Amino acid sequence: MSAVAMETTGETIAPGLIQIDTGYLRAAHTAAYLVIEDGHAAIIDTGVGHSVPRILSCLAGNGIDRGAVDWVIPSHVHLDHAGGAGGLMAALPNARLGVHPSGEPHMVDPTRLESGVRALYGDAFFDREYAPLTPVPPTRITALDDGETVVLGGRRLQVIHTPGHAWHQLSLFDEASSVLIAGDAFGASYPGYGEGDRPFLVPVVPPPQFDPDAYRATLARIRTLQPRRVAPAHFPIIDAPLAAADRLQAMLEAAVEWSADAQTPDELQQWLVEGWAQWLPADCEQRAFERDFDLDLWLTAEGLWHWRRKQQRQAAR
Repeated sequence: MSAVAMETTGETIAPGLIQIDTGYLRAAHTAAYLVIEDGHAAIIDTGVGHSVPRILSCLAGNGIDRGAVDWVIPSHVHLDHAGGAGGLMAALPNARLGVHPSGEPHMVDPTRLESGVRALYGDAFFDREYAPLTPVPPTRITALDDGETVVLGGRRLQVIHTPGHAWHQLSLFDEASSVLIAGDAFGASYPGYGEGDRPFLVPVVPPPQFDPDAYRATLARIRTLQPRRVAPAHFPIIDAPLAAADRLQAMLEAAVEWSADAQTPDELQQWLVEGWAQWLPADCEQRAFERDFDLDLWLTAEGLWHWRRKQQRQAAR
């Protein structure tokens, strides 16, 4: 599909389930999903503020009136997934914002969220990619509990809390297509890195909420669910999720082990580049991997470093 078509209609991955390129950072980096059933629609993940026109264009390209959108559901409140929530809600008069209970306060008042992101990325990056953040009125927000079902026309989306990447992460299992819309709960990949039934995925685990035990439990729960496909936020659709889960966990366990010996986050990041390269598809070069996954590698090194230091402080008490 052409880039123009992807921006105006998205890519259909199952009947009534469409992947939208949000335009964050570069093409095919971060996705949102549009679910359509019986004249009703839901948007899963929002991208950032400048993603809003793309998503609205995709609604129009698929013949969906803005008033027909019942739900906007960020998988979690990291800004590449929820930064556009306020702008979308302002444009969608009948939508409710569904969010993990832990993320709800940040949608009402994003001040602390903004402060944390500015501290991590710097003011220049925040102002270029994320500003401004628009609050959502609390009367339009619904906290989504684990096991709850979002009904869209005759379609059922099962809410599954999937921590590990972040405590406020949830995923949605589309029962009609057997596709799990996973946010960041199932790693990240990009085009050209073993798409389809054998994708190359990295477990992105940013600070400050990475929890390896929770991540392991999430992968076990996804295996039990046995989705036919997984639709991650970053980016190609995963056609063999059970095998992918095994590789993802092996890479996670290796990274946790390396974090015990690294002396600095920079050293740990280099170990991730060199160590994870063993899982690269044969036609992919380590140099390209380091370039294309640069932000993911940096965030994961920082997340592992933060978690390991926290473990050491607790052990010293």
